[in-house]
Amino acid sequence: MALVLSYDDVRACITMADAIGAIETMCHEQAAGAALFADRVNLRLPNGWMRLMPGALIASGVFGYKEFHLTQVAGSQPPSAEVRYAFHLFDYRTGEPLATMDANFMTAIRTGATSGVAMKYMTRPEAAVLGIIGSGSEARSHLQAAAAVRGIKKAYVFSRSAERREQFARDMEQLTAIEVQPTGRIEDAIKDADILIVGTNTAGTGPALKGEQLASRSNQGLHVNSVGSTLPTQRELDPAVWTFADRIVVDSRRLLQESGDGIAATQAGAVSDAKVSELYEIVAGRAPGRAGRQESTLYKSIGTGLQDVAVASCIYRAALAKGLGRTMQPCQLPKVVEPN
Repeated sequence: MALVLSYDDVRACITMADAIGAIETMCHEQAAGAALFADRVNLRLPNGWMRLMPGALIASGVFGYKEFHLTQVAGSQPPSAEVRYAFHLFDYRTGEPLATMDANFMTAIRTGATSGVAMKYMTRPEAAVLGIIGSGSEARSHLQAAAAVRGIKKAYVFSRSAERREQFARDMEQLTAIEVQPTGRIEDAIKDADILIVGTNTAGTGPALKGEQLASRSNQGLHVNSVGSTLPTQRELDPAVWTFADRIVVDSRRLLQESGDGIAATQAGAVSDAKVSELYEIVAGRAPGRAGRQESTLYKSIGTGLQDVAVASCIYRAALAKGLGRTMQPCQLPKVVEPN
């Protein structure tokens, strides 16, 4: 019997620590050659878009795909543009469906958890000050991820909206007990940071972080985590940020051809193969995440179907243990009758 898990079911089945553990396990499976994922499929619609992201964890015995789409509803006031997410999980051995789940919260926590793994291996152990550019769901999950792997004592948040950054500060102080200070200047969020999170809505607004803004820093050894710019038309970092980094880690080298940031940095000659590794390589010890205290590092992510499978599998196992979700009778395959 397959499970159907709602948004609330998913939230009840996973913590940030759980998700970070699932991503680390995924990285080890990937290093062992027991993981597969394909390029995302992007379907442009006259009134929106649809994307598919598949992946398989062979050692864990699961595979699946995430589907998400945006539909512009004509004539609605204000214009409706909600993104809807769903994940479908299957048994690797039999192909039977295991679960269908709302993937909105799952996407946010897996993105934060993947960055949390990067921060665990790429930041200085004593990192305590967090800078944040952005105040949406990704910024929220990334503050929690940073707090899960480092002893964060203070955070500064910049957002173009004073109301949003102040609300973010209030909400996250209550949730994490970390002092969060809103600021109207990007430089104030950067200057004392050990870790800088860039998680913005980059659609049509250009880079949110420029290399020249990093000159406001008061100490070396900064780690930058960027999770926006998932399409060729989107930008979150300018090429000078890539040049600033001594070491670059990506969740997949495919982003150098998929992400607007990766494409622009490559075209500008800001990316050299010698300083680029994939996340699974540093988790498995095949490449260093940081060579010294003064080294500046960059983790750039656009997400993979493999990450979704890892976190969805974790959620599914917890749902079984907790007795959550409702069951769905899978379709029955027709019996094959052998000819006489």
